[in-house]
Amino acid sequence: MPRLHSQPRHGRTVTALFAIFAVATTPLSADAATYHVETDNPDAIYRCGETATFTVTVLETNGVAGADGMFTATLDNFGPTIVGTAVFDLSATNVFHISGTLDTPGFLRLVLPGAGGYDRYQRDPWRFSVAFEPERIRKGSPSPDDFDEFWEKAVRDLDASVPANPRLTPVPERSQGAFHFWRVSFATWGGTRVHGFLSIPKDASAERKYPVRFQVPAAGGRLTHDMEGSPDEIRMLMTVHPFEPPFDDGAFRECLDHESNALEAQYGDRSYTTAGLDISREDYFFFRAILGINRAVDWLATRPESDPSRFTYEGTSQGGGFGLVLMGLNHHFTKGALFVPALADTMGYLAGRNAGWPNPVFAPPTGSREARERNAPYFDGANFASRIRCPVRMAVGFSDDTCAPCAAY
Repeated sequence: MPRLHSQPRHGRTVTALFAIFAVATTPLSADAATYHVETDNPDAIYRCGETATFTVTVLETNGVAGADGMFTATLDNFGPTIVGTAVFDLSATNVFHISGTLDTPGFLRLVLPGAGGYDRYQRDPWRFSVAFEPERIRKGSPSPDDFDEFWEKAVRDLDASVPANPRLTPVPERSQGAFHFWRVSFATWGGTRVHGFLSIPKDASAERKYPVRFQVPAAGGRLTHDMEGSPDEIRMLMTVHPFEPPFDDGAFRECLDHESNALEAQYGDRSYTTAGLDISREDYFFFRAILGINRAVDWLATRPESDPSRFTYEGTSQGGGFGLVLMGLNHHFTKGALFVPALADTMGYLAGRNAGWPNPVFAPPTGSREARERNAPYFDGANFASRIRCPVRMAVGFSDDTCAPCAAY
């Protein structure tokens, strides 16, 4: 199991960061190596300039106990900089040590041969990381000078030109218990709508208010287009897509495919995470999603059944990144929990390290890099984070290649 380390972060916003580091045996499939990795510092956190030593035990290769052959391990800065490389002869020993350090705050990542075996090292390597003064990591670029002005104007212009037009559609088969369940949608930028789900306990009223949990889902498949209702709290989950999300996985994937086709026809880019960014800030897919979901927050916060003193946010990956955005943009929230947040430190590559998902400046197709670099900071969770006024707790994966820990910190 991963070892969990907690450490408070001090500042204007009361924050606790949970750093997860894989230290136990990692079970892999056949045609792979199985490792046990430990660090000399049990919490996997070091001061800059200190030496971190990984101890790696190769337990088996290709499903057979023991190992032989040459074994290459690499250390990098969770980015393009190689800190060190070592080659080990597994016929001599299956236990080896590799050490390294960082002089500046960041993460030191150990890269080991993965599921493809030694001759296919680049296909699927395994990674284990340690931190060097991670709370001193600073974002890759400053906020744009007109960051606040841009978003204040965007919200104001939408409210002035496009009525919210909330729509609630009851879902009777999910309203049989102690709560009502609806599909919901709101009008947003570009003649589109944002869609999601809402559940409210049946005995909720202005006299009997309930706490609120607001969510935006992670990207991808499972749980990205569905929500469980609750008898104990008001729940709303809003998706980023401009279509009503089917409950069925197959139907949802078909909708995503239609969306990708439309984006490709309009922008030459099938991925919603980058489409339009090389055209303008207003063309970027997430622009309309942010404004529409922010509008849903406002609507829910003014419901008579909602308790404004217990108005919370919860999200993972893409949803964690939207938590940074929404809590920075909308001050109805009283606290938040973000798990491996994406959309963070979009410009981290300028500091020589990995940016957070979806890394839109370099994600294919690259289009106009100059335009993406100019527009991406307006959607960077790291820039929204300093605008947050409520307590936040974050979970950070020390070895998470998708939502890089350096970006989250």
